[in-house]
Amino acid sequence: MTSKFLKMGLAAAMAMGVVGCSSSAPAEETEDQTVITIGISPDYEPYESLNTDNEMVGFDIDMVAWFEDYLNENEDISYKFEFKQMDFDNIVTQIQGDQIDLGISGFTYEESRKVEWSEPYLGSAQVAVVPKGSDITSIDQLSGKSIAAQTGATGEQAAADAGGEVTGLKNVQDIMNALSANQYDAAVIDSGVAKAYEESGNFTVLDGVLMDEKNYIIAKEGNTEMIDLINQCIEAFIASEDYQAMCEEYGLTAVE
Repeated sequence: MTSKFLKMGLAAAMAMGVVGCSSSAPAEETEDQTVITIGISPDYEPYESLNTDNEMVGFDIDMVAWFEDYLNENEDISYKFEFKQMDFDNIVTQIQGDQIDLGISGFTYEESRKVEWSEPYLGSAQVAVVPKGSDITSIDQLSGKSIAAQTGATGEQAAADAGGEVTGLKNVQDIMNALSANQYDAAVIDSGVAKAYEESGNFTVLDGVLMDEKNYIIAKEGNTEMIDLINQCIEAFIASEDYQAMCEEYGLTAVE
């Protein structure tokens, strides 16, 4: 790995120092540092999850550490990113209420979300997952079946479009635990997340894509200054060797 990639591990540890919902003003500026707060739901391996030490790990965590390192090398002021853990379906509300600056949690584009959208940083798709040994072997068989999807995520719409009887659950861990217990016939989740669960040997990802997507970072509607800064980071990140290495490490799809 390059020296930058090594340094971002330290930055990640620093960035994860604060969790929980904050009522402080976002993008807090001091004489020496600008703090940018990020809403995140760490139940979305390999994007973000909690390890056995209750620390956040994953592609998005490493990416944000890379952003911090990049900005502090190339800007005249110091930047610090701080994560705030919350349910996925609360992130947009917290952004709109000026409680956080950004949302980074596997977001895919949905017109109804009244936020500013960054440039995409990963390719993605919604796919169907079933318990190992299920009688469901094709996405064409999902019509009329009970399907779990994450509340507020595009997977809910993808599951409905497939003809399923959809139940929204707050986080992916609950979805997959319920699926494992045969409470639902199938689940619709992000392809990268589905791949990680399939590797456990307990689930099968059905062939075919229910919805093609890309992943984005979001900010409050009208906060173009913040999105411009993040787009600068994304452009540099995608052009780096670290980006390709991280996509391969986490089994995620690079944007073209």
